[in-house]
Amino acid sequence: MRVAIHITHEALYKVGGIGEVINQLCTSSPYLSFFDKTLLYGPIFEYIGSPSTRLGKDGTVFYSSKDLYDTKNFSQLFKHLLEKYNIDIVYGERKIVNELNPQKTSVVEVLLIDITHMNKEIINFFKYLFWENFGLPSDKYEQDWDYEQYFRIGIPYLELISLLYPSAEEIFHFAHEYMGIPSLLSLELNPGFKSKKHKRIFYAHEVAPVRRIVENLGGADISFYNILEFGKKEGLSLESIFGSQDDWYRTPLVKLAKRFDKIFAVGDWVVEEYKFLCPDVSPEKIVTVYNATSSDHYSLEDKLKSQEKIKRSIKNKFGFSEIDIFITHVCRLVKSKGIWRDFILLSYLDNLFEKNGLRGIYILLSSLIATGRPPQEVEKMIKEYHWPFEHKVGWPDLIGYEIEIYRYVKTFNAKSKNIKALFINQFGFSKRKCPTLFTEDIDTRDLRVGSDIELGMSIYEPFGIAHIETLPFGGFSIPSTSCGVSFFLENIFENTFKPYFILDFISTGKNFSLDSIKNLTEEKRYALEEYYIANNISKIFERIPKTIKDKERFLNEISKVGHKLNWDYVIKTYFIPQLESLSQE
Repeated sequence: MRVAIHITHEALYKVGGIGEVINQLCTSSPYLSFFDKTLLYGPIFEYIGSPSTRLGKDGTVFYSSKDLYDTKNFSQLFKHLLEKYNIDIVYGERKIVNELNPQKTSVVEVLLIDITHMNKEIINFFKYLFWENFGLPSDKYEQDWDYEQYFRIGIPYLELISLLYPSAEEIFHFAHEYMGIPSLLSLELNPGFKSKKHKRIFYAHEVAPVRRIVENLGGADISFYNILEFGKKEGLSLESIFGSQDDWYRTPLVKLAKRFDKIFAVGDWVVEEYKFLCPDVSPEKIVTVYNATSSDHYSLEDKLKSQEKIKRSIKNKFGFSEIDIFITHVCRLVKSKGIWRDFILLSYLDNLFEKNGLRGIYILLSSLIATGRPPQEVEKMIKEYHWPFEHKVGWPDLIGYEIEIYRYVKTFNAKSKNIKALFINQFGFSKRKCPTLFTEDIDTRDLRVGSDIELGMSIYEPFGIAHIETLPFGGFSIPSTSCGVSFFLENIFENTFKPYFILDFISTGKNFSLDSIKNLTEEKRYALEEYYIANNISKIFERIPKTIKDKERFLNEISKVGHKLNWDYVIKTYFIPQLESLSQE
């Protein structure tokens, strides 16, 4: 029996990008053919619902120790470990459904562990062992509960999975980001650990602390990636240039991943970033395993139908009799997404739209609230002041970084003529999430199908799934070279048809000295960004789909190679071969 175990904070619910990757893996045919069982392992954040519903609406609880709930005889199986460590567990299974392809489903096992009252003597003993064997100073980080909880779930990890899978011939342990690293390290400390049976993989969805550095540099990606290239030439590491990053617990954890069998980097930059952080990592250990998109090919009729639904809800709000082009940006609302670059590009694009008699709407779907605003609050805002066409500062509307983003929107809309911007600070684009805004059945899928152009000029983007979600629907992508997806696209589209334009902001800093590029200010970086966009806007405009005929051509062309964007293809091409090579070692 071959088992996959994913250690993650998204074992119960898909919250972000890591959960999306796990969902896509677990519903992929090549993955399901390779593995006999999959377990999702993580901490219990809270006890929700009744004992039988602790694993959510798609879950089935077999055992919940705190609730004395047992459908079989698991209490006897786990009794010794519960007493030894003073922990509680919830064990069962849940159904995973591929959101964009609902017919693709799978059932995975879930093991959640409550370590809030764990035996302190055992915790301290393991912290000593981690210091002695790995040089990890837990005393520096133990006041941070995020560090503490992922350290603690690693302590009984091997004993728990050994109870569940005593006959497993191979177990592949996937540490998704820093969260799973203590669990995989703890395997080394256990006499029951046999490296040939256990394959340890660090799934690098990013490299701590690179995002933090990039977001805090005045020159952002222009500075960082030119510094990285300088470091490669001169044999300098990240910390020799930027100083020690060990103040943040994620850095020493991520460094220790070089002990594992493989590091799966979701993009080419992630490979370089990890080597920059850990120059002593064995080059053969770190490989690129791209993400992908799950969308199927759609027809022109499908695309136009989705566009019409959106048009009926919003076009009159901006005084447009018609909307020719939908421009979208669906993302998390963080600085690394480079949203200000959207408005530089849109300002130049607006002039070309005006000259060519085109009308466009830019929809930014992004929120600081991961669960979204409650529908009743949204309904109230719509009635009071026509949200999201107008916004107000303060909950339930604009908070934090959303306030700055809305300033960009207002400034742009005050000056633009043929493109108008709409900021929807909600998690989801549907009648349920935005009641009364949409009067007909509409959802986020319509926004993805209907999009003609997806923006994604991030300053830090290990991959960028959203950047390519619209391509199977005949869309056009505009990422930056800082996005891992830009390398992916260049690998796939080798012919003349390229439904994307990659903006190489990094190149604008290649002739700067190390001191100059390291101390580049935000003002100078912004000037470089604007200069670069201005020099490329005509080429971008020439390439984007502007007419229905263009949109039909894009759909026809993408149908020839679009399968290479699909998760099944990518898993079969990049993911499975790496596992097979590990299996043969």
